[in-house]
Amino acid sequence: MNISNEGREGDKKMEKLEKCDYGKVAGLFEGTNHGIPLIYSVLEGKGAGNLYVDSVSEPQNALILPQGGFFYLASKDHSRNFLLQVKEFIFQELMPAMMEKEMVLFALDEQTGKILDEIMADRGIIRIKRTLFDFNEKRYREIQRTIVLPDGYKVLRMEDAQLREYEAAGNLGGHLSDRIGYRIVKGEEIISQCISVFIGGGQAETDICTCEGYRRKGFAMACASAFIDECLSKGLIPVWSCWPFRTESAALARKLGFEEKGAADAHFWAENM
Repeated sequence: MNISNEGREGDKKMEKLEKCDYGKVAGLFEGTNHGIPLIYSVLEGKGAGNLYVDSVSEPQNALILPQGGFFYLASKDHSRNFLLQVKEFIFQELMPAMMEKEMVLFALDEQTGKILDEIMADRGIIRIKRTLFDFNEKRYREIQRTIVLPDGYKVLRMEDAQLREYEAAGNLGGHLSDRIGYRIVKGEEIISQCISVFIGGGQAETDICTCEGYRRKGFAMACASAFIDECLSKGLIPVWSCWPFRTESAALARKLGFEEKGAADAHFWAENM
């Protein structure tokens, strides 16, 4: 996409920003209280993704697309023209190229969100909420003392080859050198694993999964505890968020010392919804 920075606001065309210019949009994302690892993994060059703006020289609006993650939209002037171009780009270019045709778009302020409500109404867009948690290290340390792994099970740090397996499944959004990952195993069987899917802005986005037959038995807590400890040793804050219907995820977060801080609105669309 090309851009003309001259003339009326409606004449401007959305353009892909080069990595060397990412610093120009940092101010648009200041004060964001969620999605920080995803957003900054791209801004800091730690993760793959693309960034689109209304003006290369003085961006007032930005759409950031972390690879394998949600979409984030920051707007300083709430440009309707830019948002219309975002809509066209998503539905004419992004969605047709995606195997799983699904969009989760976070507008980082309510005024932008209301404009999206209006201009995307014809697409059947709905608003959904994502539950957000803050990490309470003091609470975690109290809980950590009670975590015990049964005999016969081991907590292992994931090596590059294991992380590549996870990455091949499309679950990682950054460079392997930045990854933190742990597994609980019994022999060759993987019981649980906890991985940083995105790292950025001094935070690590947590992803955890446990085999069905081993859930609610403390394995996820033990695995997540090893993950959290390494995050803290590296000066990273572990981050947790989930959809409201993921009640088991929310319960596990609370058991690990995370505290619910509210929810973030997202615009959701899926094929055949």
